[in-house]
Amino acid sequence: MNLKNLQRTSKVPRSTDFLVDMHIHTSYSSCARITLDETLNELMGKVNAITVTEHNYIHNYSEETIQALYDKYQIGVLVPSVEISTAQGDILAYGISSPPTPYLDAHKVIEMIHSEGGIAISAHPFDYLGVGDLIYDLEIDAIEINGSRTQLSNELAKGAAATLNLPLVGGSDSHIHTQVGKCVTRFSVPIKTIQDLIEQIKKGKCSPVFLW
Repeated sequence: MNLKNLQRTSKVPRSTDFLVDMHIHTSYSSCARITLDETLNELMGKVNAITVTEHNYIHNYSEETIQALYDKYQIGVLVPSVEISTAQGDILAYGISSPPTPYLDAHKVIEMIHSEGGIAISAHPFDYLGVGDLIYDLEIDAIEINGSRTQLSNELAKGAAATLNLPLVGGSDSHIHTQVGKCVTRFSVPIKTIQDLIEQIKKGKCSPVFLW
């Protein structure tokens, strides 16, 4: 199935789907122009949870804040997560306590992520700020299909995942209102914590889905 078919057949999620936008930026990142509340408002009724992946920064949202956001928007905020700038390209990390120093070697960054029990996902590998063909030499856990990058780069990412026998995840990589929720990750079970997310991705029980 090529990416066009994936987009066409995945527009209407099944009632049993649990959808997570795994690549969200807020106005805390200097390149983004949308707040967390605005993002959640855009996603109401469309996804079940998100991860906030600022550049080289992890938000330490309190349990009270996360619960208040869920009460208001009915969307879970899974923590911790971050987009790390490595010397060779961007890596998404889930389940680590603090981000490493920016622009370290990608191999070292992934080693640090795994040492904490987290997972490392190659963000938009064949587009701007991706790791490119280095992806074939990295010990990553999954590869991203990105809602804000080109179809060609996503096709290349899909091909790399097939070659490496790695799962695919989806993220909108949203920086502005019009990018929010375009591509998300489908799970068949509820994802209540970041550890649930890590476990399901390690099992390969996930897939990218385009919502529009």
